[in-house]
Amino acid sequence: MDEIIYRQKNAPRPMTARRFLLGVAGIVLRLALAQLIALALESATGSGLFSILFYLYAVALLLAFMRRTVASSAYTLKRETLTLQSLMGDSTTSVVEIELSRIVALREVRRGENLRATYPQVTAIDAAAKPGPRMRAAFLASLLSARLARRIAGGAADHVAGYAAIFEEDGFARACVFRPNEEMRSHLRAALPDAFGVDDRLTREPLRTITARALQRAFPAYYPHVEPLVGEEELQKAQDEIARQKRERQKKKRARNGKAAETAPAQDAPSTQDASNPEETTTSRRRRRGNGGEHALHDDTL
Repeated sequence: MDEIIYRQKNAPRPMTARRFLLGVAGIVLRLALAQLIALALESATGSGLFSILFYLYAVALLLAFMRRTVASSAYTLKRETLTLQSLMGDSTTSVVEIELSRIVALREVRRGENLRATYPQVTAIDAAAKPGPRMRAAFLASLLSARLARRIAGGAADHVAGYAAIFEEDGFARACVFRPNEEMRSHLRAALPDAFGVDDRLTREPLRTITARALQRAFPAYYPHVEPLVGEEELQKAQDEIARQKRERQKKKRARNGKAAETAPAQDAPSTQDASNPEETTTSRRRRRGNGGEHALHDDTL
């Protein structure tokens, strides 16, 4: 019989009044929006299938809310296996049993890392280990703008989501995320000296998918295994070219301002002849005024 080394039991997260009200408000808003969409589609197509889908969606939302409020978990480390359980009250909803010899990496995971972009199958044992609505929105926004994704995520991207146990199953890499305490981590470090803290992503082929590259642009620190859309050399060349064009624009602007400053005094200054013969200038003005008066008198006589 496999000997138990350590067992960790996680109680459900305590429900505060604020969390409860926010959860209920979120469910009500989602159901209202889903109902509007279902009614619009039903009136446009005349099919009652959308009403059935709406009720299924409502049940799924309620189950997810129950998981966040009453779900717990348990981890059991044995000599040869690691068993991770999701519990709903007294019943077990899912069990993942991993042989220690199949674990290739056991590393810390931040919320800014979307494991589904790297591994084909990801299982989150604890509800707290799953990405929240804010991070899901940031992951989706990364397809549009890296700056927008970082602004949505804020400091939440740097928070620790848990630890991911990476193991091979049926020829594919699978990730299982859980939240071990300090004592469980010390036992895991002793049981898996070659896998604990190892980043297996660096040993795999670089990812080139659109989703992975978008995430890499938004959160580059968490995706070292993704080949960027623009290489370092190309990025440096582009930055140098932008800086050169900026310097040229500033140089042309200074030249235009200098020419304008030289032209303005020349237009405002009196002519050389007028400055040298002030008496002649005054006499000429008097003659023009006199001639104007004579012309006016001649017109009145006629």
